[in-house]
Amino acid sequence: MVQITTLQALQRTKQMLLRAWNLLTEPTSDTDLRKLPPSGLGKADNQIRALETPIETNDFSDVEAQVRGTELISAKNVRGLRDKIWDSIPEAKKLN
Repeated sequence: MVQITTLQALQRTKQMLLRAWNLLTEPTSDTDLRKLPPSGLGKADNQIRALETPIETNDFSDVEAQVRGTELISAKNVRGLRDKIWDSIPEAKKLN
């Protein structure tokens, strides 16, 4: 059975954002999702909500993440996005 730690979830989140949003460099965990570059990623709610599909079908499918796009938009930064994803992973798939 595949299990994941919070650090692994953060790394997967960063890699997903790098790929999904065609970023030039990997964001840090405290990078703001909405502030304009260079201090943030400059993304709108609909762009953040659209991450629901890659999360569930690609990046976190092996740990059965079931996120809601409406919950993802409450994340302020990359770490907050990871936390929303983490909350959607079943306890049996988490390594603390």
